[in-house]
Amino acid sequence: MATSASRTIKSAHRVLEILEYFDQDRRHATVMDMSRTLNYPQSSTSELLRCMTRLGYLHYNRVRRTYSPTARVALLGAWVKPALFRGGPVLSAIDEVAKLTNETVTLSSSTNYVLQHLHVIQGNGDDAIDAHAGDELPILHSPQGRLLLSTYNNEAVRSAVHRLNAEELDRQKHVRVADLLSEFMVLRDKGWIIERDRDGVGSVTVLLPHVRQMDRLSISVLASPSVIDARGQEILDLLLLRSRTMADLYAEQDEQGSKSNVVRISEPVKIVSYRRHFA
Repeated sequence: MATSASRTIKSAHRVLEILEYFDQDRRHATVMDMSRTLNYPQSSTSELLRCMTRLGYLHYNRVRRTYSPTARVALLGAWVKPALFRGGPVLSAIDEVAKLTNETVTLSSSTNYVLQHLHVIQGNGDDAIDAHAGDELPILHSPQGRLLLSTYNNEAVRSAVHRLNAEELDRQKHVRVADLLSEFMVLRDKGWIIERDRDGVGSVTVLLPHVRQMDRLSISVLASPSVIDARGQEILDLLLLRSRTMADLYAEQDEQGSKSNVVRISEPVKIVSYRRHFA
C-alpha cells in the first residue's frame, strides 16, 4: 500500500515538474529532452507524456515527435485571484456572453484530433445544456470540431480524415474528404457555424482570433434547438462582436510590442541547468 502511494506521489510530482519545464521558455520538447533534463527514466517519461496528451494537457507533433502545452494548461489557474488573473479578453468574453444569454457557454480546442471543452460556464435555466470542462467530442462530428479543423490546410485535413476514418469502426460515421473540403471553403470564409439540432442540442460557434503560438480556440453557446431557432442570429452577433473586439486588442498589442525598446530574442535562451522546485 505504501509503495503504491509513493508511486502516485512521484507521478504527481513529475507532472508538476513537466509543466514547469515548459514554463522555462521551452515551447516544444522531445521525450529525450525531458528525460535527460529532469533525470527521469525514458520509458516512464514517455508513458507520462502520453497520459497527459490523452487528457488534453499536451499536444504531440507526430512529424517532429515533440510535445508542447495546450491551452488547457493556461486555464488551469485562471480562477485563482480572479481580479489579477481572470481579466484577459477570452475569459471575460465568455463570462459576458454567459450572462447575456443565460445559456451554457464553452471554450473549446482541438487536441490530437479530438474536440475538447477547455472551459465551461453552465447555463442557469431549467433547460440549460449540460457540459463540463474536459468533455471530448469527435472532431469530425461536432460543429466546434469541424470549424477548428477548417483552419488546417487541405493536406492536413486529408491526413486527419484518413486517419480518423481508419480508426472509426462504424462505417456510417466515415466522412468523405471531398464533402468536408467543400464545407470548409465556406467555413473558412465565415468563421462561424450554427447547428440547430444535433441529438437534441443546438449551438452557435465562432472561431476566435488566432494568437501566435497558441491553439486555435472556438467559443460556443449551447442551447435547445428551439432557443437556437428563436435567438440564433442574436447569439451569433454577440459572439462575432466579442471576436472582433479581441482581434482589435491583439492587433493593438502587436503594434505596441513592435514599438517597444525591449530587444526580442530570436531563439529561446538555452538553460544550462534546471532547478527543481519540488525537492
